[in-house]
Amino acid sequence: MTKMRVPDSFEEAALETVRLLSAQEAAKVAGLSPQTLRDYSDADRPGRPTLQTALALDTACYEQTGRAPFFESYTRQLAARTRRSQRPVGDVLVEALDLPGAVGRLLDLIRRSRAAESPSGRGITASEGSAIMKAIKLQRRELDDVEAAVVAATEDGVEVRPTTTPEIGRD
Repeated sequence: MTKMRVPDSFEEAALETVRLLSAQEAAKVAGLSPQTLRDYSDADRPGRPTLQTALALDTACYEQTGRAPFFESYTRQLAARTRRSQRPVGDVLVEALDLPGAVGRLLDLIRRSRAAESPSGRGITASEGSAIMKAIKLQRRELDDVEAAVVAATEDGVEVRPTTTPEIGRD
């Protein structure tokens, strides 16, 4: 049974690293045992990777998959903790590039919670539901960031209203 992890946590980043590279390969990159890497993904176990270890793991993941799980986790945690401070609106493309990763994490949480081997079978436990709801809220924040970037990038600064466009492939 797979333990639910808090979205954007370092434990989730460690698990994603093991998924992307394999425990053996990640251990080789970090110079640690595969069990130590698995322990990093468990919030109930002591210890977390050093910054140097996380950077080495992210480098290997990025070279193979174009993803950097610890960096993604760190930037999302930082963004969540600094929402009250004024910050410049990001570039539209940069903000939009955050969406696929957030959607993927949400879908992964839902898939794991609905798996037959999950704690309540095909049902969703309270902790799974809480983790899914947090991931949904993250989606909303990411979409808000994209919207703010679009508004900021609009020449006259006026909020852009969506218009109806014909579907591709339809006449």
